[in-house]
Amino acid sequence: MRSRSPFRLLVFSAFGAASLTVACGGSPTGPSNPPPVDAPRLTCPADQSAQTTSSSATVSYPPPAVAGGQPPVSISCTPASGSSFPSGKSTATCTATDSLQRTAQCSFAVTVDVVPQLRFTRFVAFGDSITEGKLATGEPPMTPYPTGLRQMLAARYATQEFTVVNAGLGAETTGGGVGRLPSVLNANNPQVLLLFEGVNDLAGGNASAIGPMISSLGNMIGQARGRGVVPMLATLLPEIFGGQRAGAAALIVPANDQIRVLAGAQGVALVDLYNVFRGSESTLIGQDGLHPTEAGYQAIAQTFFTEIRNRYEGAPTPTFTDLGLSRHGVARRRAN
Repeated sequence: MRSRSPFRLLVFSAFGAASLTVACGGSPTGPSNPPPVDAPRLTCPADQSAQTTSSSATVSYPPPAVAGGQPPVSISCTPASGSSFPSGKSTATCTATDSLQRTAQCSFAVTVDVVPQLRFTRFVAFGDSITEGKLATGEPPMTPYPTGLRQMLAARYATQEFTVVNAGLGAETTGGGVGRLPSVLNANNPQVLLLFEGVNDLAGGNASAIGPMISSLGNMIGQARGRGVVPMLATLLPEIFGGQRAGAAALIVPANDQIRVLAGAQGVALVDLYNVFRGSESTLIGQDGLHPTEAGYQAIAQTFFTEIRNRYEGAPTPTFTDLGLSRHGVARRRAN
């Protein structure tokens, strides 16, 4: 029996001619349908981060990448790029929808860090050889405490510019400081005075020197406040009995008791260096019994830094004068 061969049939319609292949005893076959398009696939941008000095930040991010899907494919993200994101970690979600209503989603994190700020940026460290920076050998330390303090401030408050002027003068008494302070304040126009002085008043071992020392410290606090400068008052370091320059060793505790009373009466910040050094004299005080070691200078800087941070961290509120100085005076007066 002979097989039946297919034959081609030419069909005319309103749209022109078309041919069909018809097999004998079979059905006509036409061109195959295109394969279906894959559902959309969505790839979000990498996690985003931003910094702010307030409670939120505007964050713009690149659009997600889409593949597949039956065109047109629409994409939407929530929150949208350019939105305000709160501090902390948030999630943004993007959705792709094709013309067949098939969807794909992806998400990514947006982290907004609050950059800390300090209310004050201009400091003067005022005192004697310990502020100036001297070791037991008479040589300067690698990092005097005002230098170390500025480094700590700059590291934490990276968006601000700081000056910490080292106005220490070796062998000075508080009486000498009373006479010298006005010119230092006039020359540097600080916002904060770090007052750490008095041990040279007591070097003779005479307890009667404590009263005049306290009076002079109070005088300097008044000078600072009279110029709108915020004073911070430090206690004296312990001395090591028997040290070559430890003549005030027996007077440090009663003198510090009076310094604490003065700080309380005046309502000024007390930087209690004595309590930080107490019990660690062999590590933090040099062989002369008076001057700090390198580690001691670092401890002084850290103690001042901690007190400044605890008291004055927060958004600065610059005055007109402050703004003028930030443009013209800060860079010119950058110091240790």
